Parts: sequence; structure tokens; C-alpha cells
Amino acid sequence: MLRILGGSAKGVALKVPDSARPSPVRLRKALFDYLRFRYPQGTHHRGRFLDLYAGSGAVGLEAASEGFEVTLVEKDPQALRFLRENARQARLKVRLEGIPVEQYLLRASREGERFMVAFMAPPYPHDLLADFERLLQADIIEPGGLRILQHPSELSLPTGQRREYGFNTLTLLEG
Repeated sequence: MLRILGGSAKGVALKVPDSARPSPVRLRKALFDYLRFRYPQGTHHRGRFLDLYAGSGAVGLEAASEGFEVTLVEKDPQALRFLRENARQARLKVRLEGIPVEQYLLRASREGERFMVAFMAPPYPHDLLADFERLLQADIIEPGGLRILQHPSELSLPTGQRREYGFNTLTLLEG
């Protein structure tokens, strides 16, 4: 059973849509240990967090549980329904965007939205390099912020700090 690992909703079980491939526990734990250190919780929240291809919300809802203001982007109807249920069950306030990631990134960039962290874990059958390039081109990261890309470990990206967790890797790129 997939659960939120820490923060205000620690232990809450999450429904997983058929289309999702949730980020592994070890990867999520390491990611949030790092983010807690990098962005200590202020008086209200840690900043804005964007979860692209949100799926079950395992990463985005974890971020909300840890004090980030979260936007989840997911176009799959079943996943959107589960995201709403998961957020309600965890008593977490998040913003849901039920549109394709490409469309969201264009709009967010055009409207001047800014995030402290943008996390992207596209479905692995995607053209991951094209997906990542869209995120890198979008002007949505605050100064001092991070773009975090989750991908198969055999894929090597030309830039960023690489952290491997078995078959999955996070590549972190500073704002």
C-alpha cells in the first residue's frame, strides 16, 4: 500500500490509478530528506511545489504534507479523481490542473507563475528528453529553486546533479 511518508499527513494511504507508476519509497524519502534540509519550513510554508504527471500524487501530496504549496498537473481522468480523493483523505489543500503538462507549462510560463521546486516524472514510454526540455525551457523557477527530473537510471542527462535509487534516478538542476 502506498502511503505518505512524513509531515502532517504521515501514514495516509493513497489510491493509485491504473496509469500511474508511483515513485519508489526510497526515492521519495531521500528526496524529501534533501528538500527539508534545503528549504527549512518558514512561518507558513516552504514555497511553491509543482508536480508534473502527478499520477497518484505520491510526490505532490508528500510535498503538501511537508508544508509546500502544491500544484498537481495530470490529464488522466481516473488519476484526477484519485488525486481529489487522496488530497481529501489526507486533508491537504492542493491545486489540481487537469490538462496536459505541455499545455500547463506554456500557460504557467506565459502568466509568470513561479515555483521553488518543479518535479517531473513522466511515464517512461514518453520521449523523456523532449519532456525534460519543455520543463527546462519554461520560465517557472524562482531564484534558488530546483527542477527535479525522475527517470530510468540508464538514461544519462547532460547536466545537473544525479542521484541514483536502484532503477530510478533523480537529476536535480538549480533554477
